[in-house]
Amino acid sequence: MKKILLAALFIVLGSIITFYFWASSSFNEAEGYDQIVTFHPDKKRTPDTLSVLTYNIGYLSGMTNNLPVDRKESLFSDNLSESITLLKSYDFDFIGLQEVDFGSSRSFNYNQFDSLGIQLDFHQGAYAVNWDKSYVPFPYLPIKKHFGKIYSGQGILSKMQIKSNYLMILDKPMSAPFYYNAFYLDRILQINKVQYDNDTLILMNVHLEAFDKETRELQAEKVLEEFKKWSKDYPVILMGDLNSRPPFASDLINNEKTIEIFLNNPLIEEAISQERYLENESQYFTFDTAEPYERLDYIFYNNNKIKKIDSDVLREAKDISDHLPVWMTFTLKK
Repeated sequence: MKKILLAALFIVLGSIITFYFWASSSFNEAEGYDQIVTFHPDKKRTPDTLSVLTYNIGYLSGMTNNLPVDRKESLFSDNLSESITLLKSYDFDFIGLQEVDFGSSRSFNYNQFDSLGIQLDFHQGAYAVNWDKSYVPFPYLPIKKHFGKIYSGQGILSKMQIKSNYLMILDKPMSAPFYYNAFYLDRILQINKVQYDNDTLILMNVHLEAFDKETRELQAEKVLEEFKKWSKDYPVILMGDLNSRPPFASDLINNEKTIEIFLNNPLIEEAISQERYLENESQYFTFDTAEPYERLDYIFYNNNKIKKIDSDVLREAKDISDHLPVWMTFTLKK
């Protein structure tokens, strides 16, 4: 009897170990994580006034993001169609996306990035893969609601030529156990050089840690270091979901310093200033879209090279995602 129980235990342990290594392994080549693709070769342009949008699209799952619920394919196709209709009407020059799927089981294997790039008539797009797993066992229960295969990340869409695409992997949560981090997405900073007439514009796209404040603040410090490297010589846009409220928010949690880390630099300004934000705080909340209660999404720029013209939260996006996007128009200082 003991031998049978021991054999059964070894089988169970062997199955768990086999599943762990298989599920946490990637199924794509890392060389494809930072590729640049051309959607429309003849769509390049160089307008006098530029526009940029940052949008965590939550893999087009609306307010069902990360919930163990049934989702029909129509949810994703409808949200894709709605996002294309909305964004076409604004015709942004650049869009930085977070939580965009390139072919994941959870979103019926749509390549959302390519679909948006093609349908919105962008010249090029740059991939930034940060989650490539054979099987993600989340949400935990019930098992049939697991994400399964994940191929997802960030991306930049551009109406102009993208000269280079570089990915910097940021620290994972320090307090999380190894088996959690084995399935967890990489937090990355995506950096693009974009050709604008005779100038070069630097676009940075980031999605910071959501659940561990200390890790998030360390990530912000590293992103700031990279921003400072480029901002002396180039106009720089830093955009993304920073998973943090501004330091002047009326209900700041745990003395969060993430946004303050950027705003303490005299060269850096934000699309929606403190004065404007405090005039009508709820007007600039970006999360969640059912009942917005906080701001998590930002566009920063270096004021020595860029002049802001206008900006706002794109509230018309409604519940396509659980986040609302932020946009800004600007010109380059000569």
